[in-house]
Amino acid sequence: MKTIEKLKILFESFHEAIYIVNKERQILYFNPEASKISGFSKDDMVHSFCFNNMLNHVDDTGVNMCNGRCPLVDSMALNEVTEKYMYLHHKNGHRVKVFVRAIPYEEDGEIVGAIEVFTDVTESNSLLEKLQIQKRLNMLDPLTGLFNRRFLNEEFPELAKGFPSDEKLGVLFIDIDDFKMKNDRYGHLIGDEVLKTISKTIQYNLKANDFVIRYGGDELLVLLRYIDPDNIEYIAEKLRILVKNSGSREINKNVTTTISVGATILDKNESLLQAINRADHAMYLAKSKGANQVVFIEKDY
Repeated sequence: MKTIEKLKILFESFHEAIYIVNKERQILYFNPEASKISGFSKDDMVHSFCFNNMLNHVDDTGVNMCNGRCPLVDSMALNEVTEKYMYLHHKNGHRVKVFVRAIPYEEDGEIVGAIEVFTDVTESNSLLEKLQIQKRLNMLDPLTGLFNRRFLNEEFPELAKGFPSDEKLGVLFIDIDDFKMKNDRYGHLIGDEVLKTISKTIQYNLKANDFVIRYGGDELLVLLRYIDPDNIEYIAEKLRILVKNSGSREINKNVTTTISVGATILDKNESLLQAINRADHAMYLAKSKGANQVVFIEKDY
């Protein structure tokens, strides 16, 4: 196949799953969408043969399609597009219903292989999808759009299991200075605007893989991934300065807002709650020093 490299470039971003075989049914290309649907990586599949039964297609009656009734074989033999509904064997063991189109591939008037295009046609369970979406929504704070304590307690521990063992996690505990006074003086609507503005300022000035959580009424928790221990105070100070220089345009310009920040780094031999409590203590130290500042505390060994 002289143009295989060009085909690879064209098919790499396709929304349909695609793989290419030669006349011997050796797999020459397996695109990302094919990996997504099947669970098999490009390295798993390329250079294997489709009759090796990695995908192990069967029909409704359980008949194996890779031995004798393969759409790729029919397509190359008949020089026409063949279409079938089949069930591939996902790498994790379950079956996935797919619609398959096999297209003969010619070069210089001779059939040299075939291209298989397949799509996942599993019927979606709308109730299950709704419940899954609702579960995610229940982990977001409706006012600020930040993660909430439920996310911290239920979802984050599962995510953290996938973090590299040597990764440093920074913890910032943030409290809005004089927030109760602003609520009492200007009303809860103004207080809500202050909280939303601060939340967005913080969220928009961190890495995409950092986490910002509404921990309490006016308390925010920031979990910084891949943190450099020498950099955490700089990040906290940057956020403090940005918040001080932010403010809703809907609010009286005399309503200035500042934050006090406690910072620490999670030690591999302690729980996240211990680090949060230490950052909380550091935040209170910042308050005691006049507020609108950052205090960093290392783990006490």
